[in-house]
Amino acid sequence: MKSARRQAFTARKNKKGKKSFPILKLLIPVFLIAAIFLFLRLTTRIWNGKDKVSLVYKEEGGGIGVTVLDPILSEVTTLIIPGDTQVDVARNYGTLRIKNVWQLGVNEKIGGRLLTETVTQNFLFPVFLWSSKPPGLDRGSFPNAMNFIFLPGQTNISFGDRVRMGLFSLKVQDLGKTVIDLGKSKFLEKRVLDDGQTGYILEGPVSQRLTIYFSDNLIGDKNIKVNITDLTGTPGISEKLGEILQVIGGKVVSIDKKAASEEADCTITGNNSEAVKKIANLFSCGVGRTETSFDLDIKIGRKFAERF
Repeated sequence: MKSARRQAFTARKNKKGKKSFPILKLLIPVFLIAAIFLFLRLTTRIWNGKDKVSLVYKEEGGGIGVTVLDPILSEVTTLIIPGDTQVDVARNYGTLRIKNVWQLGVNEKIGGRLLTETVTQNFLFPVFLWSSKPPGLDRGSFPNAMNFIFLPGQTNISFGDRVRMGLFSLKVQDLGKTVIDLGKSKFLEKRVLDDGQTGYILEGPVSQRLTIYFSDNLIGDKNIKVNITDLTGTPGISEKLGEILQVIGGKVVSIDKKAASEEADCTITGNNSEAVKKIANLFSCGVGRTETSFDLDIKIGRKFAERF
């Protein structure tokens, strides 16, 4: 009798286990997918996948690459700056060949920020994302995309952003991939540099044929009006800042120069919150809450001038 009851109990238990197993089997993949989605969402900090995004990287031969991803046109464009191009290094570090800027940034414990700031100021390419090795996004192959996502080297590009960039590069057709060598395309002039050796120099204003790649979809399309309050006490800083903002698509309608402020760095407020966030990321500025009548209201001080 006990044996019969025990067999019946075991049968019911096994029957219940069989019913619950398919539910558990279904829930595990659902939870796994949700966890992956949440992880990618939390580690995606910069790119929304809709607007242009650009990054600077160091090539193995010493050159500097600037890659621009354009989802609107489904294009990947890379501009190559020869390593022997003479530039004025950001943060008042003097004049160097651009191939030496990366190591200087490492030595000064600034990392790739010194390279991005130097490229932005010399060529008016608004970029703040950087990588210590070529991302291969202009090639668009699966191995290159995976290498960029999982083995990027030193970089300030978050994992989620790398995933989006890598997947986007795989979707771009070969006709949408362009590589422009500034040394071979006559955008730079070859001459004897300050160190007595031959190299390249940017003569005159940067060509609009290059800066057009960096026009921002959001800022340009919405005719963003910009006011700059200059508390740096340094000539030319606000004007250079205005040039970079105009490349992105902003309309600088006012530059108000006031007495220098030793404590002020850079603060951005404005009526267009998305534009405020973008420009704050580009120039490493704080975001303020002061009311303003401008889409972008930028206040820069002496500390900003020291690192610009």
